[in-house]
Formats: sequence, C-alpha cells, structure tokens
Amino acid sequence: MAQGGYDMAATSLIEVLGQVEPDAMPDPYQASVGLQMRHLAELLVPIRGFFAQVGLPEVVGIGDLLEYFEVRRRNPAFQQRWTTPGNLTLWLFLFVRTLQPKVAVESGVLRGSSLFTQRAASPHHKQYAFDLDFSNLAFRSDAIIYREHDWGTDDVRAESPNDMCYFNDHINNCLRIRQCHERGFKHLVLDDSPDLGEIQAYRYPALPSVSMIANGKFQDGDTLEWVWNGHRLRYTFRTEHTFGARELIDHCHPIPHIRLWTGLQDSNAYYVKLK
Repeated sequence: MAQGGYDMAATSLIEVLGQVEPDAMPDPYQASVGLQMRHLAELLVPIRGFFAQVGLPEVVGIGDLLEYFEVRRRNPAFQQRWTTPGNLTLWLFLFVRTLQPKVAVESGVLRGSSLFTQRAASPHHKQYAFDLDFSNLAFRSDAIIYREHDWGTDDVRAESPNDMCYFNDHINNCLRIRQCHERGFKHLVLDDSPDLGEIQAYRYPALPSVSMIANGKFQDGDTLEWVWNGHRLRYTFRTEHTFGARELIDHCHPIPHIRLWTGLQDSNAYYVKLK
C-alpha cells in the first residue's frame, strides 16, 4: 500500500498474460463460454427490439451472431482505415439475413469490409458493388458484380420488395433516396448521416442527411458551422437539394449503438423504409 492510499499495481486482481504481436488484431475481448453466451443473449434484446420497431421479422438468433463473428474473423478488410465501422457490419449482416433480398447494392466499397460481410450473410442474392475506383479493394470475389462508376448512372433495379441498398459513398442522402425510389428499392441503410452533435467528425458528410429531413427541423437557408482538422466548415441547407426525399419515406430510424456489447465502433447510420 502506498502512503495515504492504495497502489493500483499491487492491489489489482488482473493477471498480465504477456505481450501481443504488434500486427495482431485481437477481438476487443474474449470471455469464457458461459459468460459469452449470456452476453450475446443480452445483445439480442436491443437487436430484436430494433427490428420490431422498424417492422422487420424478429428472426435473429445467437447462431446468427456467432456466424457473424466467424465471418468477421475471415474478413480481410475488417477495421482497416476508413472502412465501415465494426458495429455497422454486424447490422448489415443481420439486415441481409433478415430480409433475404434478391438484390443487394453497396455504393462506396473502398477496401470491401462491409461488402465481404453482406456477401457472406446470404449465398443466394445478387451482390452489386459500386465505386469510382476498385484499386483499394482488399479482396475480389466471383460472387460479386463490380461496377466501376457511380451507382446513380447505372440501371440496376430491385427485383423483390426485400431488396436493399447500403450507401457509404458520402453522397447526398436525399439524392440516393430519390434514386432508390425510382428503381424500386424499399430498404436502405445510409451511413455518414450525422445530426448537429455528430457533424464535427466529418469533412464530407452525406448532406443533406436523412437525419436533417426526418423531423423537419431544418428549414431552407439554415446554416451549420463546425471545425474539422483545424478548418472551419459551413453547410447551408437548401430544400431543393433534398429532391423531395421526405415524401418518399415511409419511416426511418437511427441504427442503435451497441458498443456496450461488442466493444467495436458505432456509426451515424440510418435504416430507411421507402413507400
């Protein structure tokens, strides 16, 4: 005991097991089997609650979570810089599992972390990948259809009511909503969709974001300023830039944060169901 208090090192109940290799990417934690299963059962509560809230079947089980973790371990791009945050890859895996789409689209794939995840979630759907440059991909698959141009210039269309699009391309959320509606897609996941308190993390947020039109808070001419990497930035909200997206939305919800259970990074993403 140190004079006047306790010495943390001397009183700690934590064992030191050794060094970790510099290039190793261990899981955020490893728990004994019984504890891990109880923990995953706890995680299922907010996941199933969210699916019930948005009107999707509550079919996700512990087996799906365990399979996702195995997919994550095999994912060659997982948690590389600028890739989809870890927790959003879990949500995407579960959306594909639940919806069982015939067509799934990803726009803005970069290294391919979320692309790998969606492809692994179901062996049956057509998986499209859109980006202006595929040179950064960490893997290639014959089971993915690659289109090296903007999704907005393509003619891919939905083939079932359960088809989905995931956008991580930092392009106007509202434009993407309009384009999806015109092509028959009903289920959207939109990343990089910050509200006021989240904007400071972005240089290129997907503005106007769905969060800005969801409740009518923003009015034409409203301005928003923030500091990013030492630079002061300004955005001016213009109704014309929303492409009438609000009228096309049946309902939309921010995807819940689950870092408490996973130890991984959350995302400012929305699930959007179109009319």
